[in-house]
Amino acid sequence: MNRFHPYLLSAPAAALLVGLLLGPLVLLLRVSLYEPASGRGFFTPGTWTLENFATVLDRYGVRLLAFTTAFGIGVAAVSVSVGYPLAMFIRSLSETARRVAVAGVLLPKLASVLVVVFGLQQLLSAAGPVSQFLVVTGVVNEPVTLSRSLFAAVLAEAYLILPYAVLVLLIQLQRIDPTLEAAARGLGASRWAAFRRVTLPMSLPGMILAGQLGLVWGMGAFLGPMFLGGPEQVTLSVEVYRQAFEYNRWPRAAAGAVVLLVAVGGSLGGYSVFTRRVRGAA
Repeated sequence: MNRFHPYLLSAPAAALLVGLLLGPLVLLLRVSLYEPASGRGFFTPGTWTLENFATVLDRYGVRLLAFTTAFGIGVAAVSVSVGYPLAMFIRSLSETARRVAVAGVLLPKLASVLVVVFGLQQLLSAAGPVSQFLVVTGVVNEPVTLSRSLFAAVLAEAYLILPYAVLVLLIQLQRIDPTLEAAARGLGASRWAAFRRVTLPMSLPGMILAGQLGLVWGMGAFLGPMFLGGPEQVTLSVEVYRQAFEYNRWPRAAAGAVVLLVAVGGSLGGYSVFTRRVRGAA
């Protein structure tokens, strides 16, 4: 086989990636450097300015970016902390029961994302079952609205990314040889000690990848903060949407999108450094 054959075979996929990824990114960057439209239209053609980035990175913009990053970290933490025990439980099932459980985890992805979000909105409303349960159990004296809060926004985004986190964690857990845990127990280790010394370190790559997915998903969150968050729970994605479709400031929206992309890349870099140190310590 000619040594150029692999490159020729991958050329269509490479062209598709370049055309559908790099092209829109270049266009996005160019729009962010236009001056806003003085009359009709989205921007003033033929102009160049950095004012849009200065506006996006003002005091409000920096605070918005910090909240977006913190929101992504929160979504990652919730998705991993909930997904890991669920993946451990699914791993312990028989083959048939495991397939049914995985299908149940993936079932919400068959529905529209908006349907899922509106369903969560109803569940967390004052008349929803969660509020009624809290009243019946005496936790609260009257129905409470749990939607339009940071809790609801994070919960919604963590719920949307949870199936992917569970799949990643389950695959990693299934790669662990069960005889290693049995050997640890046979040498006198308790169940907790065997988990802490064997299962947890060997499942760490899956936890890191699941956290990475949650971080990227959370930083790009739109539906949760838009429909379940309050006025204070505005992420950069929501602000980009408002600038583009509510205020018709497309250059500023494009600048916000560029800043978000850079922030996600920087956060992933910092996350990689942090996880390498954690794995080294483990």
